[in-house]
Amino acid sequence: MTDSPKLAPHVRWHDDWYAIETISDGIHAIGEPRYHQISWSYLIEGSKSALMFDTGPGLRDIRAVAESLTALPIIAFPSHLHFDHTGNLHRFDKIALTDLPVLRQSTNDGLFHAPDDLYLGAWENMTWTPISIAHWWPVGHVIDLGRRWLEIVHTPGHSPDSISILDRQSNILFAADFVYPGELYAQVPGANLDDYLATAEVLLPELNADTLILCAHGKPDGQERHAAPRLSVNDIMDLRSSLSTLRASGVRPEAYPVNARMTLLANDAAFAAWQGSK
Repeated sequence: MTDSPKLAPHVRWHDDWYAIETISDGIHAIGEPRYHQISWSYLIEGSKSALMFDTGPGLRDIRAVAESLTALPIIAFPSHLHFDHTGNLHRFDKIALTDLPVLRQSTNDGLFHAPDDLYLGAWENMTWTPISIAHWWPVGHVIDLGRRWLEIVHTPGHSPDSISILDRQSNILFAADFVYPGELYAQVPGANLDDYLATAEVLLPELNADTLILCAHGKPDGQERHAAPRLSVNDIMDLRSSLSTLRASGVRPEAYPVNARMTLLANDAAFAAWQGSK
């Protein structure tokens, strides 16, 4: 390929598609700078097993990348079902899903079939591959990887099935698509601004000023270099403030600036919970 994207000094190419950044001991960000959504997935290791949090759109095999980074058995776990997060799920031997009613009802003959309105694969001509679920983990469940514990937090807003992962030991929130640098998609099916606001209010007491927020979509920096996308608690505070102001205003814009790093994109369906409220 020509015109290779630039990487930050602490990020390296795995091949001509995937970039790898080691966040800390046992936490690796796996990015796809050539993909137009600039997806980032995360391999999180404990002493007994590893978690592959999201798997990208599936244009390349992410399992091989993960296995180059760890010898531990890997469990794949998506933050939500959108195609750009679940494209490689079928490549993994063990897959976990969040135990939500909207997901449980999509199992048939022992296999999970993603609903079209949660998968959205038609947007990019993606086709779902049915998968077998090894673990159904409820919201609030603490995933024990061996000397590393990850808490599942329900974070709807972008989609009703969205979750994030909180690593309290490392003081990291893996936020997935709840927040990330750039345009937050609240204009997609299932997005809900009331959920966005409620999620921000639930999350903030669980975080502190130093919590690192790692996101699922990035953008190049001022020097056009790619690295794992990072935000801070201040960004979630800004989102909460912006949503509160927006709800009180009665205005229904298609785009609303949150701060210098984020803009909220919305549509009538996302505003539906606020109709008539001031």
